[in-house]
Amino acid sequence: MVENKLPVFMHDKKTNEIFREVVSCIPKKTKIHLVGGAIRNSLYYKYFKKKLPSRDYDVYIGGSPKKFISNLRKKGFVYGKLNRKNERVVKKRKSTGAKELKDFVFIDIHFSAEKNILKSLQKNANFTINGFALPLEKVFSGDWYKSIISVKNAEKDIRNRQISVNAYIHPAQLYACVRFVSHGFKPPTEKEAEGPFHLLKKLRKNQLKRNLRKVFEQTGGKMKARKIAKRMGIKEDIFSLKVIKTL
Repeated sequence: MVENKLPVFMHDKKTNEIFREVVSCIPKKTKIHLVGGAIRNSLYYKYFKKKLPSRDYDVYIGGSPKKFISNLRKKGFVYGKLNRKNERVVKKRKSTGAKELKDFVFIDIHFSAEKNILKSLQKNANFTINGFALPLEKVFSGDWYKSIISVKNAEKDIRNRQISVNAYIHPAQLYACVRFVSHGFKPPTEKEAEGPFHLLKKLRKNQLKRNLRKVFEQTGGKMKARKIAKRMGIKEDIFSLKVIKTL
């Protein structure tokens, strides 16, 4: 069946239906790409037949998102979590009475003046394995993977389950490393990990709490997370706000 050849998240009937609505909302002459984690997870499933955790779907527009968002709102999408300068979040429930996060499809809409998707990936993908983009309408194609755009070594690193830093862009980047390692990925070299390590000091208290919760949920708790950090060559307690402030 063609459905089984689609990206793994499209195997879910309701998510598939919602994405058909999303694609129908793309304005004429507007290029929108699905980027990051959804493509990474789909390739990972294609190669290893294993699922990685997924929370939302990131899309990128080189230009204004106003018309796209307006179209989505007409289809019943509502605004989601707090919106940032170059990001808007919309969501739609999978079923009546949905309350938990897993009961919604979240679309994180990223936008900037940069129209070249590869340049955007090179600048904004924290790791090579997140440096993927797919024209949004291609999620309905059985050979979707042939249309992927990626940063250098992205596919090789997915196949090798290797974490390699592409850009130092987020203070919680090191915690993402820990989560990936807990799922069987090889950690970045100690030299590569130095950048994300020093970014930790920029974390706000609320960011720390949110990211620690994600780390502990995916690794199996604080003790296991500490063991992973130690394997990565990190001696400091990166799960303590007090320690992070001294970095």
